[in-house]
Parts: sequence; C-alpha cells; structure tokens
Amino acid sequence: MTFQYSFEKILDMKKKEKEKREQEYHQSVTQFEKMATSLYELLRQKEEMEDLYEKQMTKGVKIYQLQHNEKLLLHLQNKISKITQETNVARDQMYRKEDELQSAAIECKRYEKMKEKEKEEYDKLRKQEELKMMDEISIRNYAFVETR
Repeated sequence: MTFQYSFEKILDMKKKEKEKREQEYHQSVTQFEKMATSLYELLRQKEEMEDLYEKQMTKGVKIYQLQHNEKLLLHLQNKISKITQETNVARDQMYRKEDELQSAAIECKRYEKMKEKEKEEYDKLRKQEELKMMDEISIRNYAFVETR
C-alpha cells in the first residue's frame, strides 16, 4: 500500500494559486518598472529643457520663444503629474500583489507541512506493522521448532 495524502487535490490547487499569484506579481512589477522608467525619462526631459531655458535666458530670447518654452514646460509638468499618479497606483498594486503572493505561499507551505507530517505518521505506522509481523513470524518459527 502506497502513501496517499488526503488533501492532495487541495495542495495542488494551492500550488496553482501560488503560481498564478507569482505571475500576477511579476506582471505588476513589470508594469511598475515601466511606469517608473517613463517618469524618470520625463523628469530627465524636464531637467534638460530647464537647462536649455536657462541658457537661452542668458543669451537673450524672443518673447514668443519664451511663451513656447513655458507651454512646453507646463505640458511636461502636467504629463509628469499624471505619470506620477499612475506610478503610485502601479506601486500600490505591486505591493498588494506581493502580499497576495506571500499569503498564497504561506498557505501552500502549510499544506506541504501537513503532507510531510502525514507521510511521517504513515511511515511510522508501516514500520510498527512491519515489526509486529516480524515478531509474529519469530514467534511462529519458535513455536514450530519447539513442537518438533
């Protein structure tokens, strides 16, 4: 008779759930990284634009060019604000997915530990049965030898 874990189907389900949570977590990390990179690029563009603006101011620049630069900076600042909010949402989602993954991993580990304990108990009982049978065989052999 081989060992069969009584909650094997539940354990399989928990393992699949954990794998699903891992995929969701990795997707959320990728999404966050994408948003953070986008934000970084926008901030870098803004900094470069401000440096250019400062250089133009020292050289002297026409009013329409100033207005155009201000519009560009304002547009860039609005984009940065929007991407910052999206990055924060992506970060929060990433943290939520991480928590869900940890919960699923803990739950899976719990069932694996239960399986381990149940297997140890099964092995212990099998060993006791085996010893009991060996004792019984010894007694029969002794009794058989004595009756001769």
